[in-house]
Amino acid sequence: MRTVLIFAALLNLAAGSSPDHEPARQTVTENPFVGSWTADLSTSRLDPKLPLKGADLTIGVSGNVVTLRSSVILPSGATHRETETLRADGTETAGTLTAGVVHVANWVGSHVLALITRKGNQNIALITYEVSTDGQTLTARTSGLVEQVVTFKRR
Repeated sequence: MRTVLIFAALLNLAAGSSPDHEPARQTVTENPFVGSWTADLSTSRLDPKLPLKGADLTIGVSGNVVTLRSSVILPSGATHRETETLRADGTETAGTLTAGVVHVANWVGSHVLALITRKGNQNIALITYEVSTDGQTLTARTSGLVEQVVTFKRR
């Protein structure tokens, strides 16, 4: 069974007012997950069932809707591209890549996303995604049918 790398991001709004009581101004703060990432396989621990020669990810977010675009280079040299969309608010989201798969994702603070992927009554994967405090490294830890840790660097 193929595993899809899923990454996520959240767009936060922050409002503040100046000390001289000007009206509050709203600014957009980009979530640390948003952007383009490249797998650093030298620091990753891949599952032998899912060998990769490389992977790139692009993450986009609108509210709690997360769009993940991946490009994975297989051992044969072939490139496999996928796009998945899910909600990161704890509700079930039907997977778009494999029939019968659902995702349930939740934010765990500003730098961690937890995701459970199920098919029927079986949990296929528990995946946590964590962005480093400097925003330059994304670590995806997967357990279930595939056991691996993939480290990504921001492009």
